[in-house]
Amino acid sequence: MRPLGCCILLALLALPALAAPDSGASSPAVCRLRSASFRHDVLLRETAEDAANNHASFSLPLGGRELELQPTASTPYDRYFSSVRSVIASLEPHSTTSMVKACHLMKVGHSFKYLSRDPYRPDPPKLTEMQHSGDCKSKALWLYDNLADADALFVIGKAEKNLSTSHAWVYWHSGGRWWILDCTDRADPIAADTVAPGRYVPYYSFGKLGTYRHPAGKLAANSANISTASTAPVTSPSAPQKTR
Repeated sequence: MRPLGCCILLALLALPALAAPDSGASSPAVCRLRSASFRHDVLLRETAEDAANNHASFSLPLGGRELELQPTASTPYDRYFSSVRSVIASLEPHSTTSMVKACHLMKVGHSFKYLSRDPYRPDPPKLTEMQHSGDCKSKALWLYDNLADADALFVIGKAEKNLSTSHAWVYWHSGGRWWILDCTDRADPIAADTVAPGRYVPYYSFGKLGTYRHPAGKLAANSANISTASTAPVTSPSAPQKTR
């Protein structure tokens, strides 16, 4: 066979190998893109009609009026939150939860690597702890589970009012005031009544006593808490944040 004919034949034989990549593997670029897309989980909102029809009647947690909590029968997240319901149902609250324990859990959760496996479904706490990774929802649910406080709330809202994406943290009531436990962005608790307007805007909260809506999107004014803000240990809201 002529040399030119050999070259053509070899080229034709090589085409299937070049055109048939491994179907079970994704390129690093594709993996990075898929992972990044999970971070753009747009906040889910209910319609005005849904809000009007979702009234419920059950008790508020300690200090619940300060958060302007409104009991609700459902939220747009219910279809995604089977792990949240499971954690809440099996939670065995401790008699007391100390600030020392809360600060320790914050530091542990903050050390977990940020990794999102689903845009709306939090991982079970055991998986988050085993893999030492999770997104804001998974970290917050892990923190809520380990905090084991009957009045704590697992919260979905916005880190900044003008953002379209959601964020998750824990509201914890201690020492007569609410604290924001956001172990995704911070390693220490924040006194909720010291946060600037437009920061940490809550929309829905899930707790041992029930599910709630936050209509005002901010903590109600509490003069007693504000007057003690200078004497309580507080992490500055202006501190640099870890990217979610």
